[in-house]
Amino acid sequence: MKEMHNKKVAISLGILTMLFTAGTMMQFKTIRAANLDGTIQLTDRNLKKSVLQWNEKYQESTKKLKDTDEELEELKKKVAEFHIDEELKEKIDKYEIILGMTDVSGEGIIVTVSDNDGYNNQNSFASINASNYLVHDGNLVAIVNELKAAGAEAISINDKRITDTTAITCAGNVIQVNGEKVGSPFTIKAIGNKDLLYGEITKNGGIIYKLKRYGVITEIKKNDNIEISKNL
Repeated sequence: MKEMHNKKVAISLGILTMLFTAGTMMQFKTIRAANLDGTIQLTDRNLKKSVLQWNEKYQESTKKLKDTDEELEELKKKVAEFHIDEELKEKIDKYEIILGMTDVSGEGIIVTVSDNDGYNNQNSFASINASNYLVHDGNLVAIVNELKAAGAEAISINDKRITDTTAITCAGNVIQVNGEKVGSPFTIKAIGNKDLLYGEITKNGGIIYKLKRYGVITEIKKNDNIEISKNL
């Protein structure tokens, strides 16, 4: 979007420069022609005819200059319209982030969840089903939803950008993000207010709370400089 805006402004400024040059040349030619009457010897017989011709050319040049000035003013207005106000620019930047069209950096948290291959069968919450020790696609979706609820501006799973249209699915024992395989450990990065994100993701009864009780390995860290790349 920014690149298109810059191209439009550059093209418009180029047209302005060309028209300004053309207008200047017309003025120069008009002045030069006006001085010719002092150097060219006109006969009485041709005087009236030459004056009429000169007057016609002068009127034509004057009209062209006027038209050029009007075109210049119109182009100036159009160039001015290309300047996006700050409020609109902020909205565009926001939607670009939401759609994953731009790199994002800032404070936030990093959540790591991984399968517990050495699970303890004595764990009353998980012993009924060994799969409870594994991370599932639904678990990742729940984590992403909690982070969004806490105001996360950008999220990624194993460096794959997550947007509102991202599909997190399970094919057999394989979890896929938009059709691409991701495996344990799962590193979820979230950019936003690190304290709000941390408080939401560690709350009692939340997804991380439940995964811990089932025996899934979890780790949560605040970070002041997280980088999340745009969708490729």
